[in-house]
Amino acid sequence: MSRHLWQIQPVRDVLLGLGLFGLLVLGHRISIVTVPLLLAVVMAYLLEPLVQRMIRLKWVSRQGAALALLLVSGALVVVPVTVGAGFAVVQGVAFAEDLAQNLTLVRRSVDNPTDAAARDAVPEGSWRSIRDFVVLDPDEDPDEWRLLRRVAVAAVDYARANADSVARSLGRAIIGSGADAARLAISTVTSVGLFVFSVFLTGFFFFFVSTGWGRVLEFWQSLIPERRKGAVIDLVKQMDVVVSGFVRGRLTVCFFLAIFYTVGYAIVGVPAPLIMGPILGAVSLIPYISILGVPVAMLLMWLEPSTGGWQSSWWWILIAPGAVQLLSQVFDDYFLTPTIQGKATNMDTPTILFVSIAGGSIAGLYGILLAIPVAACLKIMIREVFWPPFRDWAQGKRSDPLPFGKAEREARPTSAS
Repeated sequence: MSRHLWQIQPVRDVLLGLGLFGLLVLGHRISIVTVPLLLAVVMAYLLEPLVQRMIRLKWVSRQGAALALLLVSGALVVVPVTVGAGFAVVQGVAFAEDLAQNLTLVRRSVDNPTDAAARDAVPEGSWRSIRDFVVLDPDEDPDEWRLLRRVAVAAVDYARANADSVARSLGRAIIGSGADAARLAISTVTSVGLFVFSVFLTGFFFFFVSTGWGRVLEFWQSLIPERRKGAVIDLVKQMDVVVSGFVRGRLTVCFFLAIFYTVGYAIVGVPAPLIMGPILGAVSLIPYISILGVPVAMLLMWLEPSTGGWQSSWWWILIAPGAVQLLSQVFDDYFLTPTIQGKATNMDTPTILFVSIAGGSIAGLYGILLAIPVAACLKIMIREVFWPPFRDWAQGKRSDPLPFGKAEREARPTSAS
């Protein structure tokens, strides 16, 4: 009864949880600083092996290695990504313009089905097939196509009936947004400035975190109680092997797969390969999810064939994206993953697929990125911390299966009978 509230263990636990939650909220409020700091810590962690290799050379200091990595990262990552993003935007805009123009030509021909000139204006191939499919009298079709054709006709009729109202709404929106042009320009300039400032802060923090990485590790080790330091450090080392193997390895694999998809799709004729390739490389964080890009690539090739001749044939559209996907999967399974990543996570493919989908459904992209390392660390925790007490409890050697509190080892006396 003479204790203060903060001296009562359950109250202290609650206060500790509230304190951690408060730190997270504060970090979110000042994310303009905390996000670059966290990115800098992650970069220092990922690039620490390179720093170690560089400082083994007698003429390279840790400061010089960190500065060299900053310059190389800017030259090999920032500049190519910026240039590639520019070309990707150009490809995306060109594809969108062609798509809008072809849709307009199809709608005009559908509005005037007897106009031969309007039909001839529709590009040959998929768009003319769509036009003929919609214009043809549904009563002349076989029964198996009649429902699908009526749905298509209804969609075109709806678009035609609402085209004028949509145009008027867009006109009013454009006129109304004219007064906001200045604010939009200011907002754009501010966003670009914040991005540049964040990049600068990330590089600034990275230099100091990387040069003082030993002090960073000493700080975290100082927070571990002495009586548990050996066991905790052993667990952390095991988790470090898993996390570093996944993060360094899988991100490197995704980078090479993005290049492979971009080049492969450009060769087979998929529109906007600079958009499709990086997207499929990014989703390759989850094994076998990139196969969803095959039907998308087929649809894009059918709507916008890049070249004429045999590359516009139906058999090429069906075979080429699947062949690129098959080659990329073989490249990943038999070369990239064994060479770069290995078996760092020690998890089978169904488990990786399950935890990735679960993490994505819970926390989106961040959940996908963190799902596999977190699951691998939990597997280590269960194997090293939770399972031994439970096994001893099941064998009668321990009174409590939970690995907390005093580790009692009570051997059950055996009676001779």
